[in-house]
Amino acid sequence: VARRMKDEEGFYYPHNLDFRGRAYPMHPYLNHLGSDLCRGILEFAEGRPLGKSGFHWLKIHIANLYGGGVDKLSYDGRLTFVENHLDDIFDSADRPLEGSRWWLGAEDPFQCLAACINLSEALRSSSPETTISHVPVHQ
Repeated sequence: VARRMKDEEGFYYPHNLDFRGRAYPMHPYLNHLGSDLCRGILEFAEGRPLGKSGFHWLKIHIANLYGGGVDKLSYDGRLTFVENHLDDIFDSADRPLEGSRWWLGAEDPFQCLAACINLSEALRSSSPETTISHVPVHQ
């Protein structure tokens, strides 16, 4: 499904609602409620500038995805974790298979890799907060 859809500009997911008002995607194979791999390869068709707040939350998102107790730290602790692992994040983004493969140690490795790529793009730009992001930051 992913290979078939990769060249599309965008697509929509039809959803079913249950009696409680919860929405469930009708497509069973590739959706935002699926596995880490599914969630890691999905991105928004229309990106938005990160902004100061988005840049901050993208870093926290990486710490949350890494897990291993890091997701239980305070927000400042999670930001410090990401700052201390910037070399690993850049290595993961630039050489995901040949590098140290830090992203594979995450509890949600494919989502972590996608976020690492997005953060490295932002940090390398002249203005990180204006970087266009397509990555969904899940709760």
